[in-house]
Amino acid sequence: MVQRFPIFLDLGSAVPLVVGADHGLAAKIRLLAGFAPVVDLVTGMDLTPGELRHPQMRHITGIALQAADSLFRGRPLIIIETGDQALNMRLATIARDAGIPVNVPDCPHLCSFYLGAIVERDLVTVAISTSGFSPVLAQRLRARLEDMLPTGYGRLATYLNRIRHRLRHLPAARRRGLQHQIIESDIGARIIDGDSVQADSWVIARLTTQPASGCGRLRVIESGHDDPDHLPRPAAEAIRNADVIIHPQGRPPAMLSIARREVELLAAAPKARRKLADERLARGLDVVILTNDGIDRTARAGISA
Repeated sequence: MVQRFPIFLDLGSAVPLVVGADHGLAAKIRLLAGFAPVVDLVTGMDLTPGELRHPQMRHITGIALQAADSLFRGRPLIIIETGDQALNMRLATIARDAGIPVNVPDCPHLCSFYLGAIVERDLVTVAISTSGFSPVLAQRLRARLEDMLPTGYGRLATYLNRIRHRLRHLPAARRRGLQHQIIESDIGARIIDGDSVQADSWVIARLTTQPASGCGRLRVIESGHDDPDHLPRPAAEAIRNADVIIHPQGRPPAMLSIARREVELLAAAPKARRKLADERLARGLDVVILTNDGIDRTARAGISA
C-alpha cells in the first residue's frame, strides 16, 4: 500500500473548492472554513441548499456540475460529491491530472488526499489519518490527544517563537535543550495558563549563569536490537534529540525512523566514528554513535554527561 505524505496547506492565499450539493458536504465546508477565509461551492443550482450554507461559503451559480472543472485552476484542494459516481470519477481524474489535491468522500480510490481528524490548539495543529481505512480510529486518537493537550497549549508555540532571537547565539543542542526544559517543566505549565513573566525570568537567568559555548554531548547506543518500540527510554530520547547520528555502514538501522528530520546521518567504519564525533562535539552538537559490533570502547571514551 502506498503511504500518504502528510503536509499542511495554506488555504489563505487560494480558495478551496467544493463541488456538489450532497448534504454530507456540510461537514467538509465547516472544516475548511476553520482554516480558509472563503470556501467556494458549486452545486449546479441557483439556490444554495440550506444545510450547506455557511458565513464563509461563496456559492458560485450559473455553472453545471458537469462543467465544474472550469473552476479547478489554481485551487489548493478540491472536494467532490456530485451524487453521480461516473461524474465524480471524471472530475477527480481531471483534478489529479492537473496536480490538484482532490478528495471524494468514501471513495479512497479517487482521493489524492484525505481529511484527517484534527486537534487544534491555536498555532499547534495535529492531524491524524488512517488513509481512509478507519475514520473511527482517527476520531478516538483525536479524543485522546484533546484530553492530553490543554486548550492553551498553543501559547507555548507563541512563547518559544518570541524568545528565538534570545537563543539564536547558542549552539543548536543547547538551544533545543533549553526549549525542552521550558516545555516539560512547571515553566511550560505557567505559559499554557497565560503567565509568561516567570518564564522570561527563568530564561534570562539561564542565559546569564551558563556559558553560551561548549562541547555537545555524546551517546553510544548498541544497535543490535533495532526495533525502536523496544528501545530504552534514554536511548530513544538521545536519538530523537541528536544533531548527528553516526551509524554502521550498510543498511541504516530501523531505529533512525524516530530521529529528527534535520539530523545529520553519517555512515562510518568503527575507526572513523570517534573522529567524526569529536569534530561535531566541538561545534556544540549532540552526537549519537550507533554500534552493531559491541560497545565501541574508542567511541565511548570521554562521553560527556
